[in-house]
Amino acid sequence: MKGFLFAGIIVVLTVAANTLHCVQCNSLKDSCDAKNATVCPSNANISCTSFSTNFSDGENSIWYEDHACSAENCSETTVQPFTVLVSEKEIFHFESQCCLGEACNQTGDTTVPPQSGNIECPACYGNNETSCNETRKCYGERCVSIIAEFINETTTLVLKGCSNVSSSTCEFLGVANQTFRGITFRKFECGAKSSTPASTSPAPTTSDTVAQASFTPLALASILLLSLLL
Repeated sequence: MKGFLFAGIIVVLTVAANTLHCVQCNSLKDSCDAKNATVCPSNANISCTSFSTNFSDGENSIWYEDHACSAENCSETTVQPFTVLVSEKEIFHFESQCCLGEACNQTGDTTVPPQSGNIECPACYGNNETSCNETRKCYGERCVSIIAEFINETTTLVLKGCSNVSSSTCEFLGVANQTFRGITFRKFECGAKSSTPASTSPAPTTSDTVAQASFTPLALASILLLSLLL
């Protein structure tokens, strides 16, 4: 009898030791601030994952993040952190983590602009293709054009600009309607990568200055990333 009891205790302790705890939240649904890790369901207890998007306009920073339990073994993850520059001040940073058998560290809010390059790219962002009207230009390593849908198509980001995104990430997210960590990439197109970075960044054009002036706090409130905090 004691033998059965001892075996039962060992099983319980083993199961408890193998139970994965992850932070589970999406900032479009609720705040992820100071969120504690909770027990993962049995069908998603291999790893913890996270995906974050940080937008900075030089003065303010707006944050989207998704944390979840997953059945991934993390060897399939090919998305490296990357940045998309719209102007010298308007920068989007994307970061993903997959942590096998343990909780992930909280992603930081550091946004590092891509290196300047000699490729000219159309630059804009908005919540639909009409609002992203390509009136501005940027210079960088390569051009990107992204359409991303968040949370069952309820929120859309259309983004064009200069990026330091890797070729492997372009290939992975470039598959039509690729869903990754809670986001469906309807479009992820990358141009050829610059082989000779420019020594200095060109000065903003007149159209850049006019377009930047039009992005007042009131106008900014209507685009995707500000709605993440509403």
